[in-house]
Amino acid sequence: MRHVQLYDTTLRDGMQGQGMSLSAAERLRVVGALDELGVHLIEAGFPDSNPKELELFQRLAELPLRNATIAAFGMTRRRDAGAAEDPGLTTLAGCFAPVVTLVGKTWGLHLEKVTRVSREDNLAMIADSVAFLVGEGKRVIYDAEHFFDGWRDDAAYATECLLAAAEAGAENLTLCDTNGSSLPHEIGEGTAAAVAAVGPGSGRPGAPTVGIHTHNDAECGVANSIEGVRAGASLVQGTINGYGERTGNANLVSILP
Repeated sequence: MRHVQLYDTTLRDGMQGQGMSLSAAERLRVVGALDELGVHLIEAGFPDSNPKELELFQRLAELPLRNATIAAFGMTRRRDAGAAEDPGLTTLAGCFAPVVTLVGKTWGLHLEKVTRVSREDNLAMIADSVAFLVGEGKRVIYDAEHFFDGWRDDAAYATECLLAAAEAGAENLTLCDTNGSSLPHEIGEGTAAAVAAVGPGSGRPGAPTVGIHTHNDAECGVANSIEGVRAGASLVQGTINGYGERTGNANLVSILP
């Protein structure tokens, strides 16, 4: 039987929902409830983004957990700085969380219109950032932002982005349907292709696992997560009750059973 890990993002993605705001003490209660439920990974946010986040990480470092592992969240290095000089990455390297989830660009449209970096520079940003954190003793999950948009646009380059993270030491490659526009058959095809090319189906020694992270804009967040697992994903990201920005994220309350 294949083991599937549950990765809860309520304390980051969920807090982007309209009217969602929790104090550090309330977030600790959420962590305790998720741990008791048996969730494997709990993403607590970026430890130095604001005073509330910093207080949360300080208190989490002292919280005994029975089942869950805390993950910190951040982004790949800036284009004009080395990984070891990037303030965001050094903060993540110094925090207590043993797992760091890094989001990076995968879609050529974002590179051209948003970050304005070349495809080669983007691959270097991914590889450098993952390798730096692995070298600092962190377990790294790579969140491939807009993976399915990128895969539909240029499957070869989307796969290159995953490969850059994998070769740098990421233990999991999570495929993100960031704008929630994909339908189940597209999720299945893209996930199966990633599993075969870079993940466990690739035959590469030490190949990372593949994860799935879907948003609910097309009302397919739960269906897409299940389809991702059917296609070989072994980590599912989502939020309690599907809380999140716009129309929300994949609902772990529905996915879990």
